[in-house]
Amino acid sequence: MTRYNQNQQRASLRPLITAVFLAALAAVLYAAIQYAQALGLDYPQAVSGGHSAFVVLVTLCAAFFLRWLIADAPFNLLRRYTFAPLLRTFVTLLLLFGSILFLLHRLLGLNILPLFTTSAVLTGIIALSMQDTFKNLFTGLWINMERVVAKGDWVRFGDKEGMVMDVTWRTTRLLTRENAFVFIPNRLLAEGVLENYTYPSPLNVVEIKVSASYKDPPNKVKDVLLGVASHVKGVAEEPAPVVWITGYGEFCIHYDLRVWINDFKRAPDVNSDLSSAIWYAFRRSNIEMPYPARTVYYRKAEAQPGTDICGVLKSIDFLGALDEGAIAAVADYSRLEVFGQGEAIVREGEDGRSCYYIISGSVEILHKGGGHRETRLTVLVAGDLFGEMSLLTGEKRNATALAKEDTTCLVMESDAFKKIFDENPDVAASLSELLARRRHEQDDLKTMGAQGPGARDELKNSILAGIRRFFKI
Repeated sequence: MTRYNQNQQRASLRPLITAVFLAALAAVLYAAIQYAQALGLDYPQAVSGGHSAFVVLVTLCAAFFLRWLIADAPFNLLRRYTFAPLLRTFVTLLLLFGSILFLLHRLLGLNILPLFTTSAVLTGIIALSMQDTFKNLFTGLWINMERVVAKGDWVRFGDKEGMVMDVTWRTTRLLTRENAFVFIPNRLLAEGVLENYTYPSPLNVVEIKVSASYKDPPNKVKDVLLGVASHVKGVAEEPAPVVWITGYGEFCIHYDLRVWINDFKRAPDVNSDLSSAIWYAFRRSNIEMPYPARTVYYRKAEAQPGTDICGVLKSIDFLGALDEGAIAAVADYSRLEVFGQGEAIVREGEDGRSCYYIISGSVEILHKGGGHRETRLTVLVAGDLFGEMSLLTGEKRNATALAKEDTTCLVMESDAFKKIFDENPDVAASLSELLARRRHEQDDLKTMGAQGPGARDELKNSILAGIRRFFKI
């Protein structure tokens, strides 16, 4: 598209270059005639022909210069509107027609205007032979006067969809998503149905149809779909996304998610991002996308190894103070969740009651702080943990975590620790000690060990107070 615009800019300079070239030829010819006359050369026919050629060159030079001055010079101001290319066409035809009439009258003494005004037969023949041309011409005028389309609009005509690049006196030119130019005769636009996705409003709907099983409550499915829509780039906040139940199938309930976008160019990207995010969200929420009913033949399958949640929990250093029973209790309130690349696992400022341990993949940690731009703090990989302060103290998320790739996390909920602390309050002190040591080591790396010896004890007491306040122990 950029190359096309560059070609348009170069094309707008061609009339001026042509005018300069013709002016140079006229100047050379005039100088040659004057030089020949100064030498006393007597070639009247050559001089007469030279004068005629000079008149032709000057007339054409004036026509091309006026075309550039009237139509091409203001092109940068009018390039957003389809009026600009149509203006160039009309000015060019008018100037060339006027130049021809002037030259015929000046050089040959002919005046053909009476021929057009007195011969009805000739006028009728011309009108019939140019019937399609006139249709295209007047449709082009109608397109501009009614503001049907303008340069830069996204439109669909029949099975062709693309961005309007030009509306000339004969055709409307579209650039499709496949980077192909489509030339549509203007008369066809008047006879068909044209959809404009840009004017009068750039707001357009992207629709995703999904199905969920009957065992999943409709309100739960709707909440998950709306949550997905609120975090996909390009989805407008207003009008808000909506979810409708469109019918009951033989084996599933059909849902229709509708979101609004402001840039129709991004419609395929938004559609793809929504579809991808829905799969991950349904997977995390245990919402089933059922298959159609089939005749199924069963065979004995080999057992597939699963993730040993208790084993994973035992490997987490800050849970080292928990015994086997406590680990089992935490496992009961833990689950595996899969996040797609670019998905937000947690967002800064949100309430939190869970902690994430990375099983596979990697996570980018971003912090906004007092500014509006997020800065990357670090990248966590398999075996790393984040969100432990929200898990044990209920504090708001102090950073945003984005999945850099498809990432599987073990999610631990704070409800498990409520039961543990009720049975053994001393565990809270042990966990705060381990958590303070972990946080102190991380801070030491950032400050190159510049923290004082009492910082760790102070941090431990602060964490312990937060745990007691959060769990009311």
